[in-house]
Formats: sequence, C-alpha cells, structure tokens
Amino acid sequence: MYADRIEGELTSFVFRSEDGGFAVAKLNAASGEVTALGPIAHVREGQRIVATGQWQTDLRFGPRFKVETVLVEEPRTLAGLERYLQSAVEGVGPELARRIVDHFGLDTLRVLEAEPMRLGEVEGIGPKTREKIVSTWVSERSGREVEVTLRGHGVNAGAIRKVLGTFGAGAADIVARQPYRLVEVPGIGFRTADTIARAHGVDRSAPERVQAAIDYSLKTSEEEGSCYLPEAALVERLASLDVDRAVAAGAIEDAARMRRIVRHNAAEEGERPVYRSVTDEMEGRVARRVGARLLARRGGESAGEVPDVASASRAVGIELAEGQARAVEAVFSAGLVVVTGGPGTGKTTIVKVLAEIARNRKEAWAFASPTGRAARRLTEVCGQDAKTLHRLLEWGAGGEGFGRDGNRPLEADCVVVDEASMVDLALFDALCDALPPRARLVLVGDVDQLPSVGPGQVLRDLINSGAVPVARLTDVYRQAATSAIVRNAHRMLVGEVPISAEKEEGARDCFVLSREDAEELARLLVTVVTERLPANGFDPKRDVQVLTPMHAGPLGTVALNQRLREALNPTGEEIVRGARRFRIGDRVIQTKNAYDLDVFNGDVGRVTAVTHSSMEVDFDGRVVNLPGDALETFELAWAITIHKSQGSEYPAVVLALHTAHFVMLRRNLVYTALTRAKRFAVIVASPRALRMAVTRTGVDERHTGLARRLGYLTRPSEP
Repeated sequence: MYADRIEGELTSFVFRSEDGGFAVAKLNAASGEVTALGPIAHVREGQRIVATGQWQTDLRFGPRFKVETVLVEEPRTLAGLERYLQSAVEGVGPELARRIVDHFGLDTLRVLEAEPMRLGEVEGIGPKTREKIVSTWVSERSGREVEVTLRGHGVNAGAIRKVLGTFGAGAADIVARQPYRLVEVPGIGFRTADTIARAHGVDRSAPERVQAAIDYSLKTSEEEGSCYLPEAALVERLASLDVDRAVAAGAIEDAARMRRIVRHNAAEEGERPVYRSVTDEMEGRVARRVGARLLARRGGESAGEVPDVASASRAVGIELAEGQARAVEAVFSAGLVVVTGGPGTGKTTIVKVLAEIARNRKEAWAFASPTGRAARRLTEVCGQDAKTLHRLLEWGAGGEGFGRDGNRPLEADCVVVDEASMVDLALFDALCDALPPRARLVLVGDVDQLPSVGPGQVLRDLINSGAVPVARLTDVYRQAATSAIVRNAHRMLVGEVPISAEKEEGARDCFVLSREDAEELARLLVTVVTERLPANGFDPKRDVQVLTPMHAGPLGTVALNQRLREALNPTGEEIVRGARRFRIGDRVIQTKNAYDLDVFNGDVGRVTAVTHSSMEVDFDGRVVNLPGDALETFELAWAITIHKSQGSEYPAVVLALHTAHFVMLRRNLVYTALTRAKRFAVIVASPRALRMAVTRTGVDERHTGLARRLGYLTRPSEP
C-alpha cells in the first residue's frame, strides 16, 4: 500500500510527454496548489483525480507528489467544467465553454450525454456548431470507454494512447468486436488481448482466437531468436495458451492452406518447420542471394589480380603468420567469405591488412559493424570511416526502410562486416539486397559468441552450411597468448573453469573472486569497482563496465545500478520519468533504435545536463539532446546485461555470476562477457555458477533453416 493519497482538480499541465505516458501538472487540492507528476497525461484539464503515491522533495522544484495509481472523476465545479469542455471538445474555446456552463450549470455533462439537442438553447450555437460539438463529445466518450476497459486490464496510458491513435473512432468497436487486433499495437500482447476477448465472451476454441495464438507463438519464437517452430513445439505452445491440441492441429492445417503460415516437409531431424510467411520468404531469399553471390564469383580472382599480401602487411607494420596470410587470400577466393576465430587469433590484424589492400587497389571498400561502438573501433583499425550497418544502408532515407537496396545498390567493390555474429536475418537480407552483383562480402566474427538479438544465427548457419568458404583462425599469437583474459576465454570454449591470474604465470589481467552469498558478492563487486580497479589505474566512471546475465536479483542490473550509482554518482540534478530517474554524471544506455535521433540499441553515453523535460547525453564526444518522451527507452548503464555488451569493448570488465542466474548461465554468454575486456577483467562469482556457466551448451538452441537451405550448394574447399 502506498503511503500517501491526494485528490483534486487538474488545473493545468506543466509538461506532457508526446506518447501520453508521463506528465507534470498542477492540482487544486484541499491543501492548496499541488504539483503532481507521473502517469497522468491522459487526464483532461478540469477533471478530478484521486491518486496514490509518494511525496518527494526535489532540490530544484520543491515538494511534488509522485503518482503511482490514479482514478479519474468528472469535474465537480463550474470552473472545472469550463476547463474540461475546452480541453475535451474540439471547437469549444473559453467564451463558448463559459456560455454552455452558465446555461446548464452542473447539469452540463448530463445534457451533452442525454439531451445534446438542447445545446441549441445556448446563444451562438447553431446546427453546425452543435453537430460538431456532439460529434467530438461522442468520440471523447468512446475514448474514455476504451480507456476504462484497457486500464481495467492493466494497459498503461502510453499503450492506450497508441490504441486510440491506431484505430481512431473505431477503437471502441475494435476492443469489443475484434480484440485480438489489439496485438497490432506496441505494448499490448496476446495475453492482454485474450483477457479482454474472453471478458467479451469469445470462446477458447474460436477460430480468431486460435489464429491469434498461432501468430503470437511464432512471433514470440522469433523474439527468442528462432526463425521457425517445429510443428510439435508449436502445438505445445498453443496448448499452454489453453488451445486444445486437436483444435491446434486443425488450425495449423487451415492457416497453412491459406498461406498465413508456411509448413515445410519434415527435415532430416524429423521435425516439421512452421514459419510465419514473411520470415519463410526472407530466409529463402537470403539463401538464394548467397547462392547467387557464390556462383557470380566462382573461381575468385585471376592470378594477376590476387593481392600482394606480404607487401600490404609490411606497409602497416605487421608480419602475418601463415594462417593469417591464407585468411587474407581467402577473401579474394569467392563472392562471400567468412573469417572466424576467437580472441587473440588475429581477426583485427586481418581487417587492417585488408584495408591496406583496398587502398593499394584503389577500390571502393566499405567497412561496417552492427553497433556504433564497434563501428568506431573499426574506424581506428582500418584507418577509414566505418559505419553501422544501418547507416551504411541509409536507414530512414525517404521514409521508413533502407535507402540502399537492389534498385539503389551500394557503391562498393567489397563490404567488410565486423562483429558479424550480431547480424540477424532481417539485417543480412537488407545487406544482401543492397550489394552490387559482383561485389565481395567479407564477414568477420567470433562464431562462439552470443548470436544476434533478432531472429536467426546467420554467421553460424553460413559456416555450418558447407557452401560458404570459411577462414578459421585457431592459433593464438604470442602477444595475446600471455594474456590471462585470452587464455581463460579459450579455457571456457572447452568447458574449463577460468583460472585467476595469481595462480599462473603470465599477464596479471584476469582475476576470479569467489563468494557463495549473492549479497556478499554484490558488496564485493562494488569494492572492486570503486577501490581495487582504481588502484590499478582504471577510472571507475569511464573505464569500467559491470556485466551481468539478468536484470533481476541482488546481482541483476537494477540492483547493481543503484549500488554503483550511490557509490560513484550520489548527488546531482535529476530528471524523473515514471520509475526512471537520471542524474547528471550517470552512465546510460539506449535500449531501442532511435533512428530519428541517430542513437541505437546498445549505445552508451553520459548524462551532461537535464531539465524538467529533456536530457543531454554525450555519446563518445557526440552530444544529443533527448526529449522527455525519448527517455522511456533509456536505462542506467553502470551495470548492463551481457547481451547489451555485444559488439563493444571496455578497458576493464567486472562480470557478476550467481546461481540465481541459472536460466541464463551458458558458455557462450560468459565467453562473450569475458571477451569484452581489452585490458583487465574480474569475475565475481559463486564457484558453482561459474562452473555451471562454462559447462552448459546448447541451452539457447535456435530453430533456423538457412544452413539447410544452403546445403545443396557444392561445398568449396576451406582455406
């Protein structure tokens, strides 16, 4: 139960976010004027609210009431009615609102609802004005009905605003008659739509419900990284949604017959893949394009066109080992080549030599990576401007979508993509579409790291297909071999527990600190970040990144961010958005792509300024001013999930692991985390959790068909 409660009439807004999820407003309460903030943007001026929440004192703005829950009531005063009419009814300004309220008094809303023809009694309201007022009022009341229904099922204000914006005047009818269409709106899933539908009497075996459940199950599997579900697994998911198995099997047959889904013949493993139609087409298109690219450059370069690898490597001051030289030569053997290897095997060296070869050949080469941070690192390596893949393909040019495609291909003789394990099926499809037919494509990455966040495991499937030339880097070279970080990463790959640096010879750059209790581990982690790493020359605010598998628990991002912020950035001006609170000096991370702001999922920055309605963030020297509604996609980043660290490197990494993270503990997760460290790593873990993590494989197995589709192609010789 919340400690405090207020009620009063909303008189004006100080700030209201564009998405309708947050506002700061003035209330006329019994105690006088009150400033309230929270999820109240949907309230109309003049309406009363009864809110529960907490009083807080802001150093800049004084005492304010932070709203957690709110009940909206109709106006009770004449002044409130005037304000309400002005805010709720289009075409009613202050003067007309005053005349209407003067005429009908506190009976005004009843007249609008039950006797709208009586509006003609008011001076200045003719038939056209009356019709407009009534029409707007009907829409307003319809919106209120939708709001009451959706709020009753736990839908937040932002999602309600999106429902009304998506369906307009038909929103109430959609909610009542076609509730499963609500899943078209971001923020409303199948379970919410299903609860509403069942409340309206929809039977659990109704065709529209079962079809919605199929769509939901396949989309959910894609959110988990798969491109399809085996038919038996799809039936089980439908059963978990209270769909009878026999009904589910029949519905799958019907959906396949109508091409709403695509059901393939049983694969070699005996499973029958079921795809959403759009994903099946995409995966098939990628396979065809990869095949065509391999055929277009079959045989590679002629003898006179093979680059002088030795000269290029000498020009950049590098002496390539035999395996590395073969990998560089392999790039020119086909239209698509994969270069893969673990830490210290020379992937970066190869990219540097390829960039020099490009300069010598006077060809147009493009270098790209899935994330902004990885692209900046790639720029330093290759000595020319590298871009994110979205920028390379010109996302948003002329509207939503990519500006570069088959009709307007990239002006490049070769495209080199680093951190290719992060590329999902949709992005790879767009890249293949934009490549000129004779251009080479080089994918560089570590196949043992986590796969892409989006559906697919493109790099692994290309390697496993046997159709694509693969340069495998396996030797760890002398300088890297002395690193305990590199040695321990390779230990993880064979299921061995990392060894703390003080227990073996070599560089003292990777330590393992063990405790069993989660709270004790959390306290130890803060000590490592705030005391031990600074003693080793690392700035805890700039050089250190804490990584953890999950958000929840004492060693999750939420709890660790609070501990670390209080230790590293305890005071300063703040901006508050719902449960989010950002302070000048905070490290923050963007959690979704914001193409209009040129800020992408995983970008980490530092808050440099705040106002009551905006926040300024420095992203590695590029300062971006973020409006209040954009803050919903930001989180504190003193500690982030391992998934969010993909494609990034940090001077020092602190990795937290505990058995409470059981469902996430697996080899590729901790391997990815450790290989984010450039100079120093500390693993703070319970011994059992660390042992469990390095020995568990295959937990996140994905259902993808790209390797199978490419399997018919002739397997080239591996360099």
